[in-house]
Amino acid sequence: MTLIDLTREISPETQVFPAYPKVVVLLWAKHEVHGFRAEVLHMATHTATHLDAPLHFIEDGQTVDQLPLEVFTGYAVAVDVRGEREVSRDLLRKRLNEAPYQAGDAVFLYTGWEHRYGSREYLSENPGLSAEAAQLLVDVRAKLVGIDTPSLDPATSTTFLAHRILLRAGIPIIENLCNLSKMLQSRVKYYAFPLKIEGATASPVRVVAEI
Repeated sequence: MTLIDLTREISPETQVFPAYPKVVVLLWAKHEVHGFRAEVLHMATHTATHLDAPLHFIEDGQTVDQLPLEVFTGYAVAVDVRGEREVSRDLLRKRLNEAPYQAGDAVFLYTGWEHRYGSREYLSENPGLSAEAAQLLVDVRAKLVGIDTPSLDPATSTTFLAHRILLRAGIPIIENLCNLSKMLQSRVKYYAFPLKIEGATASPVRVVAEI
């Protein structure tokens, strides 16, 4: 068994959208003063690799602590959707047909954008999912959708339709994944448990694939 970490590190260098604060990790207790060491962490819940709950875009949607545990583990397929700025329904359908996808699996989208992480354009020019492709994921009963970009919607979107379609259907979204190339077109066991933050629209999540 091999475990693949699909998660970005959280640090003061972590890239965040302008609407969110930069990460601060503050040393709060010291060995020489308190006999132990501890930190205080200040950041938005939508930082680094994180899971969006429906409430993020749907007014009466579930919060992250209300989501069923079954969503956070199961089987996932990683599909190669490189080459389109806005991933089309036709390309996604083709890739799902090529992969051993089964209804109820999670779907992780490999756009290749993870390799731009750390660059200025990572947050401002990312590709994403079209509304039609998002609806396809609802139609095939994906239970969770992840992507290797900072947003499921392309950077040019002002309506965030892909977010809205999935979250309205109760399908959580994981953003800022990495290392998806190591599991392309295969069906693997995954683990993606968020923190149980009461009333929150999102949480950092440690995503791991077992191959």
